[in-house]
Amino acid sequence: MSDILQVTLETREKSGKQEATKLRNAGYVPAVFYGSGYPESIPVKVKSKDILPAVNSGHWETFRLDVTLPDGKVEMALMRDVQKNFLNGNLLHVDFYQLVSGQKVQVEVPVEILNRESCAGVKAGGILEQLLHEVSINVLPREIPDFLAVDVRNLELGQEIKLGDLPLPESAELLDDANATVVVAAEPRGSETAASETEGEQKEVEVLAKGKAKGQEEA
Repeated sequence: MSDILQVTLETREKSGKQEATKLRNAGYVPAVFYGSGYPESIPVKVKSKDILPAVNSGHWETFRLDVTLPDGKVEMALMRDVQKNFLNGNLLHVDFYQLVSGQKVQVEVPVEILNRESCAGVKAGGILEQLLHEVSINVLPREIPDFLAVDVRNLELGQEIKLGDLPLPESAELLDDANATVVVAAEPRGSETAASETEGEQKEVEVLAKGKAKGQEEA
């Protein structure tokens, strides 16, 4: 798990597009903080540079934060929604979700494939296909993993790794189908087509041969 990032949330008194633009120009990002202990979301602002380490981590959905609210109270949190300008990548808005110690939270955990280049199936001429890129689990806040690692070094040609094979934190409850395939060392499609065509040719030859033999017998 990553180190917990310390973030300060400041009061945001005004809303609207013009105010949001002013905040972004000043280096802030408009945001809200909400959770089970906060029935009404709190409008806040946060310095863009303070949350960039989490946003750019590659797993911001599971990056735990300690946020200081405008009243000075400190809460554990996750970023639930990060909106970016699709043209320049600038942050537009962020939702912070309160985490409660001892209370499980549902998270989407990224799947990271390890040892792609040394995969036994790839070395044998196969193609490594990743079918799942994130996994949904319920887990205690202190055990939220940055990602789930899948080591494919010993994955042979034609073999697959299922979701139920992945190691999970002790408190984690898998919410997706355990039988779903995460990654497979598949046969090259070209070789499958060639094999199918060869098999078809063999059957055709066999049928023709039988027909010829039958004709010869009748003659």
